[in-house]
Amino acid sequence: MKMTRVLTPLAIAVAAMVSAQHAAADWLSDGDFVVRVGASWVDANDDDKQFRLSDSIYGDNFDVDSDTTWNISGAWLPAEHWGVELMYIGSTNHDLDIRGIRDRDGFTYTDERFRVGSFDADYANAFVNWYPLSRDCLGQPYIGIGVNYTDFSDENIRRALSDTINDPLLGLDIRDVSYGLGHSWGIAGQAGVDFRFGRDSAFLVNAAVLYIDADTDLTTYFTETIVTDPLTSRRRAVTSSVDYSPWIFNLGVGYSF
Repeated sequence: MKMTRVLTPLAIAVAAMVSAQHAAADWLSDGDFVVRVGASWVDANDDDKQFRLSDSIYGDNFDVDSDTTWNISGAWLPAEHWGVELMYIGSTNHDLDIRGIRDRDGFTYTDERFRVGSFDADYANAFVNWYPLSRDCLGQPYIGIGVNYTDFSDENIRRALSDTINDPLLGLDIRDVSYGLGHSWGIAGQAGVDFRFGRDSAFLVNAAVLYIDADTDLTTYFTETIVTDPLTSRRRAVTSSVDYSPWIFNLGVGYSF
């Protein structure tokens, strides 16, 4: 369902661009449209260094693993040196790791390494691209700037960490921790190159690097147990800002028409 919500508008946009080409065939030339498919390697930022477990308990040395997925894009070049591109990057799954649990005063409860859990992210982008060379060049570099929407989902915490947090002998005074990530709107930039198989060939290979400025809210939900009465507890939530901002490396093939 999530992928359908993103791919449907992209399919409509590509269909509209194809219709526009036929309607304006008298002034559009070959190569005004480029479609690409390929693979993406997504390397998320993990400089935050802390994963918040409650308002006073933290996981140290927060690390977000990278992942590989697929991408699809469609570009329209209505004028020499300029183009508009829509791109969808498929869902990535990222594991979260911490090493140690401490409180805000620096007291360390454990220095054990934990795999916190994982979450999914998928990306929709719109770019305005500038192509410095003429269209008859075999290699066509470009740079682009635009907007990104990143959707986060399927957040979970692994059983080993959950059991550790719930252990009263550790003394965290919290249990049943879960978390959620909000969606993100941000600026995106890219630099890439299309290289044709020949001057008369419509097929090409593409390589590009993207940077997405994606800040999101990390909301942690936990049950706080009052030390003086272990039977008394209350459900609470705490929110912190996370700079997810990934670097993305694309490699794929394309067709121009």
